[in-house]
Amino acid sequence: MIGMNDRGVFKPCVHRECNTNTAIVYCFVLAVGFVTSLYLFVPSRVRKLPRDHPTHIQFRSLACLIVCAVGILSYPYIFCDDNRDNQQDNRALFSVGKTMIFPSLRYGLLRGMFGVLVHTCVLYTGSSFAALLYFFEIRKQSIRQGKNQTGFEIIRCFLSEKILPDNTRIAFWIAVRNYCIAPLTEEIVFRGCMVPPLVATGMSAGKVSLVAPLFFGFAHLHHAVKRISNGDRPRSVMLATTFQFLYTSLFGSYASYAFVRSGSILPVILSHSYCNWMGLPNIDFVGNSYHPFHQYRIAILFSYFIGIVTFWYIFHIDLFLPLPSELPRILNLN
Repeated sequence: MIGMNDRGVFKPCVHRECNTNTAIVYCFVLAVGFVTSLYLFVPSRVRKLPRDHPTHIQFRSLACLIVCAVGILSYPYIFCDDNRDNQQDNRALFSVGKTMIFPSLRYGLLRGMFGVLVHTCVLYTGSSFAALLYFFEIRKQSIRQGKNQTGFEIIRCFLSEKILPDNTRIAFWIAVRNYCIAPLTEEIVFRGCMVPPLVATGMSAGKVSLVAPLFFGFAHLHHAVKRISNGDRPRSVMLATTFQFLYTSLFGSYASYAFVRSGSILPVILSHSYCNWMGLPNIDFVGNSYHPFHQYRIAILFSYFIGIVTFWYIFHIDLFLPLPSELPRILNLN
């Protein structure tokens, strides 16, 4: 957290101790505000458009950015201590502080920043191995067809298919939403603004990672209302909503924990983008004998297993996720 003194120089903001009820109410109000903005700032005619329509994406992105800005600007007036030293000195203008977004060249913060990214990539070991096989498969097809594409050209084609599967305006705005706007706004609101007050109550990183994601999962429940209004069967809506709540809460749990341990919101935002890019694992190759990866199914499944086990083991390694946690120190709570 940062403040600004009367000379306009950024300085650390002294975070108040916070009771649990205040933190929970604040998080709940912020989550409700995040969801409400999607209806308040998005006209009904736009909400009727398909979710992936560029106009719909643009309005929703603007709504999320407004809530993000409100959260950042209002946070210090609620949680920063104005009564120490000079009142002007500790009045923060930005809640997600310079120290957390752009970590200083401190070994602990740099280690935590890159550690979170490496930790997230490890979880996708199986998917990365499958992507590598896909690369070599394209390479072999290129040679058989006499195209003789270079490795760089194949990688460029692969990345363009992943990020922009078709070169259209719709695909561009979907990519902007999935890889830029959603990770940025959701992580700043649901981690950057919610986690510090919970930490200030004295909660451990483990407890924070269990409480904070509930608000993230709650913010996705409104999709159920839209599905029902579109005529979807209640049973299918309930199953889809339950899966989405569990999935978003699970990711939110990891993101909250990584934020507390690393003390930086930037790697959490990048990890969110990376997870959106990789998506859920595709295991169609297991039961489909015609799938080109069916012959490699044992190796791919083993790589998934190795990735999951290594991901779990890294939680206990100080090299990737610093101990003691960096966030309480940044908030001047230690």
